[in-house]
Amino acid sequence: MEAWTGKTVHIDLSSESICTSRTDGELQERYLGGRGLGVKLLFDLTDPGADPLAPENPLIFTSGPLTGLAPMAGRFVLTSKSPLTGTVFSWNAGGNFGQELKKECIDALIVTGKAKKPVYIEIREGKVSVKNAEKLWGLNTEECTGILGTEGSVVCIGRAGEKLVRISSIVCDSVHSGRGGLGAVAGSKMLKAVVVKGKEGPGKGLKPADPERFEETESRVLKLFEANPVLSKGLANYGTPVLVKLLNYLGLIPCRNFLKRGTQVADRLSGEHIKAGFELEKESCPACPLGCMHRIKSTKQLVPGYDGLWAFGLNLENPYFESVLRANRICMDYGLDPVSAGSVLGAYAELESCVLGPLEIEALLLEIGEGEIEAGKGALEYLSARGRRELSMDVKGLEIAGFDPRGIRGQALAYATSPHGADYLTAFMVGPEVLGKPLGLDRLGLRGKAGILQVFENLTAVLDSLALCPYSVFALNEGPCSDLLLSAAGKQLSPAELLNIGERIWNLERIFNLKAGFTRADDTLPERLFEACGEKRGVEGNWNEGEDGAEAGIPLPEFEVALLEYYHFRGWDDEGLPSARKLEELGLRS
Repeated sequence: MEAWTGKTVHIDLSSESICTSRTDGELQERYLGGRGLGVKLLFDLTDPGADPLAPENPLIFTSGPLTGLAPMAGRFVLTSKSPLTGTVFSWNAGGNFGQELKKECIDALIVTGKAKKPVYIEIREGKVSVKNAEKLWGLNTEECTGILGTEGSVVCIGRAGEKLVRISSIVCDSVHSGRGGLGAVAGSKMLKAVVVKGKEGPGKGLKPADPERFEETESRVLKLFEANPVLSKGLANYGTPVLVKLLNYLGLIPCRNFLKRGTQVADRLSGEHIKAGFELEKESCPACPLGCMHRIKSTKQLVPGYDGLWAFGLNLENPYFESVLRANRICMDYGLDPVSAGSVLGAYAELESCVLGPLEIEALLLEIGEGEIEAGKGALEYLSARGRRELSMDVKGLEIAGFDPRGIRGQALAYATSPHGADYLTAFMVGPEVLGKPLGLDRLGLRGKAGILQVFENLTAVLDSLALCPYSVFALNEGPCSDLLLSAAGKQLSPAELLNIGERIWNLERIFNLKAGFTRADDTLPERLFEACGEKRGVEGNWNEGEDGAEAGIPLPEFEVALLEYYHFRGWDDEGLPSARKLEELGLRS
């Protein structure tokens, strides 16, 4: 089976027409697959100014050239224009779906139009069909996956997506959720689910282009993973909850809508505490040697990752793990983004001057999932409607997650410049600034970060396009990726060429957002996160413990200098517009 170029399937739900074509090899060469291919297809197929919930806005599922072959590469990417942010939006998702899609030789599945009644898409043994989903409409993701899961890997929406809740997500195999409101895009198309069962049998599996060379390369990559303590000791043993105690000690966990840093409930919600209190069993994505997800053995409940623990525990200072479990499960079942949901609850609590208890948290989440309250539109629109825009902790409409940029200054710049809004995974600067991987950086400085950041952003775009796990960035750079691509997919692209592709993807996303109406003014952070008139404010908990006199907020002049430096490294002008020379260099001139 060819790993480099397969087929592209375009389904128009309005007419239920299905068109299959060979994926353009030149398109693959310039954008790889995954995120890059999805963004290019979105750019070519839609007007950036279009309504995200209109039938013409495509919902694009893409595999990558390494999907199902390389370690930590059992992924797929979902791309569309976000109804929450209005930006281009891609999400790198785990589960079995990407591998099954790749077994079907599908590089891209493009869904446009709007069905007359609820439908789902089934892909099996080379056949693509649109089927009636009226009996599935109204079900949440766990029940829907239970029905369709016997047929293959399932991505589906819950009731939140059906009701066009803007913080709704598409859930894969009842476990893997996403951000950006892409569940509402599926709901607007009356698309309940996509189920894929890849080809099985002799000669039909995924095989590397050069088995002998791949075996050698894979061995080297696995050694890199094993040598990296963040991966082999931290994530493999505890999952992302391993971050809780360290982040809290450093005062990097934002609480109560970013009014506080650090919380006394952290120990009770840490990865170490959870592992000590429950017998856990691992759950892995395909081809992943780590298994960073865990379930409680006795109940089979999924232990929330750091995002869920932050959203419903640390953020709200809710110390009850069982409550966090239930809240996270509601989100997975309804198809809600936990980070956005938790952020909205934090803003609600500040707005109402109240402390939310477990029962209130769950009740509000159910109302959001049912589309009954405006909080489902996201923090920005919800608070703006109440005349309290300043309480929204968002960038470009996407709520900031549980990594406080006031103490991770490169992450602050990454939040501001991400094409998705406050998506920490477009450049996880927590790695170098807090964990010291893959290199160590001073987390409280902005000087010199702009040049490093844009390299990280380009590399992340490459990892997303190859369909590698975002956390592979702790151990992999463009060098091993180039070796994997050659041995697994039979395509020779140098490390420098890969980073050039990442830069091309990043600039194309920038162009999309500019055409959608975004400007330099949107490359910023909430006012609360900046230093107030140069005043050094009081701190809470362990914030900057041992660093006498460190500012609680980010100095705005320093941030603006760093932003201009970032534009300079990108080859953009002072307004953040890519120069003609840069576009020519990347082959993006029309």
